[in-house]
Amino acid sequence: MNDHRTVGGHRRYDSAEIEQLLSVSDGVTVTEKDVALYARVSTQKQVENLTRQHEWLTEVCGERGYRIVLDCSEIASGLNDNRRQFFKIIDAACKGEVKKVVVEHRDRLTRFGFRTIEQFFKGVGCAVEVLEQAEEKGEHEELV
Repeated sequence: MNDHRTVGGHRRYDSAEIEQLLSVSDGVTVTEKDVALYARVSTQKQVENLTRQHEWLTEVCGERGYRIVLDCSEIASGLNDNRRQFFKIIDAACKGEVKKVVVEHRDRLTRFGFRTIEQFFKGVGCAVEVLEQAEEKGEHEELV
């Protein structure tokens, strides 16, 4: 990397070179096809649904040519703010290791505040792709 010295002796680097270095993780360039899967159910009784979600997410990602970099599933409430697998995805997005988070429904990611979480991911250069929108099953389903 080439540096340029200022009159005061400070080093300046070309931003394009820095961006190129930041986009490389362990010698592998991260692309828009690098995704994290996230499947979640609330209770142990729903474990079959978790398996179904995971299989379907994997299948759709394969069809779309995505490279699954991180595969996370967990049994936890969508209201729980201490979900280990969800935090793994946040960490990966912050490090630039994934460019997209793929979920079945919005409420798999979180019960409330989806737009806030989506905006956060967008801010770190990561998109959220929801495979089935709530509108397809009728009006927005709200928790009462």
